[in-house]
Amino acid sequence: MMNYKRYKIYGWMILCLFIFVACNDKGIPQDHKYPDDQQGIEEEVGKEPGSTPAEKEPDEIVDPIQVIIDEMTLETKIGQVIMPAFRRDKNNQPIQAIDETVKKQIEKYQPGGIILFKENIDTVEQVKKFIHDLQQISHIPLFIGIDEEGGMVSRLHGSGKIPATRLPGNYAIGETKDPMVAYDTGKILGQELFNLGFNMNFAPVADLWTNPNNTVIGKRSFGSDPELAGEMVAAMVKGLQEENISSVIKHFPGHGDTNLDSHHNQVIVDYSKEELEKREWIPFRKGIEAGANGIMIAHIHLPQVIHGDIPATFSKEIMEKVLRQELGHEQLLITDALDMGAISKHWSGSEACIKAFEAGADILLMPASLQEGYEGLLKAVEEGQITEERLNQSVHRILKVKKERGLLP
Repeated sequence: MMNYKRYKIYGWMILCLFIFVACNDKGIPQDHKYPDDQQGIEEEVGKEPGSTPAEKEPDEIVDPIQVIIDEMTLETKIGQVIMPAFRRDKNNQPIQAIDETVKKQIEKYQPGGIILFKENIDTVEQVKKFIHDLQQISHIPLFIGIDEEGGMVSRLHGSGKIPATRLPGNYAIGETKDPMVAYDTGKILGQELFNLGFNMNFAPVADLWTNPNNTVIGKRSFGSDPELAGEMVAAMVKGLQEENISSVIKHFPGHGDTNLDSHHNQVIVDYSKEELEKREWIPFRKGIEAGANGIMIAHIHLPQVIHGDIPATFSKEIMEKVLRQELGHEQLLITDALDMGAISKHWSGSEACIKAFEAGADILLMPASLQEGYEGLLKAVEEGQITEERLNQSVHRILKVKKERGLLP
């Protein structure tokens, strides 16, 4: 009997030792901090027998982006939703470095991003320094965007001095019927843009080329097959964003079956919503499913879909109902350039910015006048035409993508 008790005690000792070792190996993190012994003793003093420590309320979840927004002024928030271009100076010379005018405008209007064109790009060293200097004078890191599609639209090859890879256009990629070619192209574009300091690319084109007379899109498209084009769009989006470049697919609701160019004129696409869903919107839906950070809205009139004689850029039905609710896009909605003829010939810089923002746009690209657009939007919020809550929603989306791109801590 005595031997049995002894073995039983030894067994419990071994079991306790095993549990202790196991807890130290797996159950207690190595960086676990124990409370001070004296503190633990003091907590025990005065405790009634059988009492248990009071349960702590779980820590409130803090949204770090909302913390930033709460500290921003109204003026800073307005700046975040505007993305101008600085292409030429007052002497019509290309702007390739920060001059006093650019510096003052960035400091005054605090834009959320800047888009560069071939005028701004000369050599590798020049564009790197230009982007670096732009970021240095901005209080909140900038989106630095570009239209670098490959093929006929390549800003990097404008000067002939940047050894960027010569890539085929989307139509040639679509002809391969291999999404991996689109993915690899996106990776190459992303790597080269990131190395220069860019973080946003207005690509790929998701329009279908269904009208042979269309010259504004043409071979910038992956082709006329919506399913194949959709696979290509999704693959290129992934390739770009894996290299830390935000992909903005364009030009919703579809610019491929038009005869006119919205750079110069108003453009009409006379399709029903059902027809658009079956064709034009398929590549955009696949791009959204691939996680595209943004969608560019074109200045296209859809008389069978949009109520009133306004372009998609000013349509809440297109932005909020179709893109947000039906296609499930939760990230950035960006207007096509607001200085294009389809807009600037009919609305002032201030009117265009207000109408696009009221419709649901997050970023207003290239207002015809930076001053007019900024001041008009600021006044609209101050007078209650646009609520600050609505403004905060767009700023939150913008900062969320900036955080994803590593621009915010």
